[in-house]
Amino acid sequence: MTGFIPFAEFLNYVFFSLLVGHVILQYVPESKQPKIITSRTLLLIMPLGVLLFSFGPVLYVINYFAEDFGFRHTTYLVLTQFNVGKGWIITAIVSVMLWVTLFLKGSKHLQAFWLLLLIGSVGYASHVASLSFWSGFFLHTVHFLSVCVWVGILLQVAWFSKEAKNWAKFLRWFNPVAIGCVVILFMSGIFIMFKVVEPSEYLNSWAIPYGQMLLLKHISIIPVLVFAVINGILAKKTKADWSFQPLSWMRIESLILLIVFFFTSRLGTLSPPHESVETAPWMLHFLGSKIPSSFQIQLEPTMLGVILGLLSVLFLLLILISFRKNAKPVLALSFGLAFIVTLYFGFMFNITL
Repeated sequence: MTGFIPFAEFLNYVFFSLLVGHVILQYVPESKQPKIITSRTLLLIMPLGVLLFSFGPVLYVINYFAEDFGFRHTTYLVLTQFNVGKGWIITAIVSVMLWVTLFLKGSKHLQAFWLLLLIGSVGYASHVASLSFWSGFFLHTVHFLSVCVWVGILLQVAWFSKEAKNWAKFLRWFNPVAIGCVVILFMSGIFIMFKVVEPSEYLNSWAIPYGQMLLLKHISIIPVLVFAVINGILAKKTKADWSFQPLSWMRIESLILLIVFFFTSRLGTLSPPHESVETAPWMLHFLGSKIPSSFQIQLEPTMLGVILGLLSVLFLLLILISFRKNAKPVLALSFGLAFIVTLYFGFMFNITL
């Protein structure tokens, strides 16, 4: 069960993004995008997948309380009294309506309407909305919508393009959209994080699994930004050389974004600092001692930690160099993964109580 819930959350992010990307691209003239063909079967599976996999957080809450109140009673309480349960009921109803609209090949405007309602239901059921409803609902909804717009268009174009044309025209409008989404993501993400983790407690949160996943998510965003810079360069390169196709590089960026999705989905199954007293077991290996009930984690440079930090910067530069030297994009992906690993361990070897 513990493994299924983050997997369900991960697939939910992917389905949401693909649906949003599909709807947005219907509003873009064909002359300004590559030819994209999304399987009708896959298209009809996605809203059903959202219905099913959105139940993951609900199941997590039910599981958490079922031992005390019984599974059936707990299920009823969660679905009728908890925002996460009521949000899922809305999600289930709207998912069915979206499926019917897609099945009947309904208006793109109606598809967009159902999708906005679905994204709103995610914001309504979010953890941050339970802490401060209106601000939490707004921030999470805007945050999630920005993610779906950016990643959705990227996934659709990267994996479902059937004809290599219009790349320069596509990148000309997609890059500003992606930049706008990134800016909104950063602004809303900072506010969301500070509602869950006090700024002064960010380092201390690394002692628990939630803080570890949050750190990994933040680290994994950095190579995504590097690939976004590369995509900005791609726009100029495709304009100068119409035969150049950036599809492989866009696919690599989408894979890195899926890694961010993975860490985000894992976050959804972990208790935030104000609810958790569980220490991440592997932290004992880095701190070398048991963590006392009252503690303060600090960053203190060590030789190994600094070396790993410098090595991570090198891997980041190698991503740019591999693009400049026209190396295979998969090599850049390996450098991105190496960056995440080395910077994470660099931080871990630089912490002390």
